[in-house]
Amino acid sequence: MFAVAANRLIFRVMVLTVVIMVSHPILAAKNDTRPARPIVLLIGEEQDFTGCKKLGSVTGASQESDNDKPYPQRLIIARTNLQNEAASIGANTIHVLRSNTSRIEVPGVDKQIIFLGEAYHCE
Repeated sequence: MFAVAANRLIFRVMVLTVVIMVSHPILAAKNDTRPARPIVLLIGEEQDFTGCKKLGSVTGASQESDNDKPYPQRLIIARTNLQNEAASIGANTIHVLRSNTSRIEVPGVDKQIIFLGEAYHCE
C-alpha cells in the first residue's frame, strides 16, 4: 500500500514539473518548433473527454543526440515532439498516460525522456 502511495506522490511531482516547465517559456529552445495552434496537455488518471473524438496514440521523445543537453531542454524537446505528432493528426488535446521524467541521472543509463498519450480533437 505504501508503494502505491509513493508512486502517486512521484507521479504528482512529475506532473508538477511538467506544468512548471510548460508555463515558463524562458526555458524554451531558441528555435521554437511548437505547433501553430495550442495543444492542451491533460495529465492524470481520470479525465472527461465528453465532446472529444479519439484520434490515436502519440509519443514524444527527446533524441539520443540530446543527451548532452540539460534536463529542462530535453523535457521541452520531448513535449514539443509529442505536441507536433498530435498536431499532425489534427488533435488539439493530449491525455498524457505515461512519462519517464526524472531529474535523477544514473551514469550509463539512457537520459531520453519519453511521453506516451492519447490524442483527441475536442470541440
